[in-house]
Amino acid sequence: MKKILCPVDFSKTSNKAAEYAAQIAQRTKASLTLLHVLHLPIMDTTESALMASQVLDDQRRVSSDKLHGLSLHLQSLFSASGGFTSSIDTRVQEAFLADAMERLVHEEGFDFVVLGTTGGGNTLEEILIGSNTESVISQVKCPVLAIPSNATYPDIHRIVYASDYQPEDARALGQVIGLATVFQAEVEVVHVSKKAGSEDTQKAQGFIQQVSDQLGGFPIAFHEIVHEEEDTGLKDYLSKTHSNMLAILKKKRSFFKNLFGMSLAEKLTYQTKLPLLVLHADAE
Repeated sequence: MKKILCPVDFSKTSNKAAEYAAQIAQRTKASLTLLHVLHLPIMDTTESALMASQVLDDQRRVSSDKLHGLSLHLQSLFSASGGFTSSIDTRVQEAFLADAMERLVHEEGFDFVVLGTTGGGNTLEEILIGSNTESVISQVKCPVLAIPSNATYPDIHRIVYASDYQPEDARALGQVIGLATVFQAEVEVVHVSKKAGSEDTQKAQGFIQQVSDQLGGFPIAFHEIVHEEEDTGLKDYLSKTHSNMLAILKKKRSFFKNLFGMSLAEKLTYQTKLPLLVLHADAE
């Protein structure tokens, strides 16, 4: 992890995400860029285009001032521990958020994104369907850490990775371990089965062996949950443990689809303070 990108809109939720991003940047010695996006106005005449340009100039100045203030706030968080040792820069751009972030990740090599969740609530489904967050997760092919508005201050000590024992999970776990190492956190792999059976047991044993061979002996706990409803089983497990981050692998099928592919009519009320780390199976 070398370059962290954190979009902000100066809300309490995005400011909290910026605090997470700063904490990770400090631990990893990565640079941190705070991005504020201005939406392009609709212009139908020369006169309205001139007015829009003036409005944008004013918005740029105000946004730049707010970004500067936020940067000073983040640096002040580390004043008692020797100061903030990573670099922070700020940018204001006119674009759609996901498009701007996709371009920056692709052209400038940002390799980690931290953002606050959008929408009216804190359910995991709202994290994934919130307009901005969903677009970023879909378009940006690097790890995305989504911070819910009721998340506690970053103190990462146990990360739960939700797995369906697919080959892609081993690579994703390597990324999770990278973050866990920085925070000296434990990693636990959790699988939810609708019913206990020898097929899942054999698959688990093979997966555990594969992970052990590929990840250099990093201590990982494995836990299997038996529950007819996969999402409810995971929710119950997380509510009973002291984990403070959930990691998932975004892919086209299997566990991710089953767990987060619910229709709006089947919304799950999933009150959690856990940040959600979304990894990409098709990332380069």
